[in-house]
Amino acid sequence: MCSSADEPRRLRFLWPILIISVATLIFGVTAMWVRPGPVGPDATILQALEAARTPHVTELMVGITTVGRGPVTAAFVLLLATWLLVRGFRTEAVLLLVANLGSAALSPLVKVMFSRPRPSLEVATRITSPDSFSFPSGHALSAMVLYTSLAMVAAGLGHRRLQRALVALAVVMIPTMGFTRMYLGRHYPSDVVAGWALGAAWVWLVYLGYLWLTQKAPAALNPNVSGLP
Repeated sequence: MCSSADEPRRLRFLWPILIISVATLIFGVTAMWVRPGPVGPDATILQALEAARTPHVTELMVGITTVGRGPVTAAFVLLLATWLLVRGFRTEAVLLLVANLGSAALSPLVKVMFSRPRPSLEVATRITSPDSFSFPSGHALSAMVLYTSLAMVAAGLGHRRLQRALVALAVVMIPTMGFTRMYLGRHYPSDVVAGWALGAAWVWLVYLGYLWLTQKAPAALNPNVSGLP
């Protein structure tokens, strides 16, 4: 029989498991609908966004989506992970690296598995034409993993104010990045939803491993768990 002291510890693991389960279900349901063309409201949403385009907004959307490109994200993650390692936050550095580099490998793998073409010009005019497949959206997946993992790292450091700021940033940037992909005609809405779901399942799975590691031997793995120096 578990003691009452074990209850908070069990709850720490329960929430990630629930989020992983829901995200996996959403991705699975979306993946069942995938076909070469639009499904459900895909075409209607893309055509509405195309009709609402303006030069200034399009320029802004291109700028935002450029921030989510793989090389930009990878450089930022590597720099931050290096800083964490230098300051002695080893497990947080591993969390950041595994989550983000893992998502960078996961995205093209899943794209090839489904091989869904990008939205056709009959559905919406694309602002540039990427070479890769469409499902799921790599930008949506990457944004979900990056901004969520940053908030998780802040939580691991015990820096509550920074954690709240990063959660707020995630709430803004995750949907914004997905919106840019639809606005620019580069992805169907179903691609974006699948990217968010797959990203959430992956980053929370990595976080689950992080919780297990830090619970097993927190002091040995990270001598600075009390917070930022």
